[in-house]
Amino acid sequence: MKIIELSKNEYKGYELEYKYITKFYYDVVIKKKKAITITLKKKKLRKKMEKKFVDKLFEDYIEAPDVYGIFDKKKLIAVIECSLESWNNRYRIYNFLVDPRYRKMGYGTALFKYAEEVATKKNARAIVLETQSCNDPAINFYMKQGLHFIGLDTMCYTNQDIDQKEVRLEFGKRL
Repeated sequence: MKIIELSKNEYKGYELEYKYITKFYYDVVIKKKKAITITLKKKKLRKKMEKKFVDKLFEDYIEAPDVYGIFDKKKLIAVIECSLESWNNRYRIYNFLVDPRYRKMGYGTALFKYAEEVATKKNARAIVLETQSCNDPAINFYMKQGLHFIGLDTMCYTNQDIDQKEVRLEFGKRL
């Protein structure tokens, strides 16, 4: 398996079609009394939920992106897009996708480890990323890579993220 750096000239605007099926979500409960208590509890959905969305590589808001991919012949089957956040010296993963037909074959682990090596070479203090509280397959994968929960945003996607069971969760790992 060969990991190749992707060229901005060739891949700027390349669309990534995210698709996953989940049976679980992390329920976010925030209680405000004498203290603020935040609880994340893994719960089973009544029925499987399929989520889809599209993102693009090399978006202008990403500071000096590093993009790496794995190909099967000429088909891009796995990609990771990262950037060193200069203001806080963290290496953020913005996009991370393995084609559904190639999942559970080691491509995601290989790309993640490669990004972690790049982050270490850049002297980043941590590697961080965001995912949705309903993306249980991704959360399980990230925890296997040594990441842990570092924060959340209850109004990232809509004003009803908690009710819609899709809260932005941040995961990270100290380097």
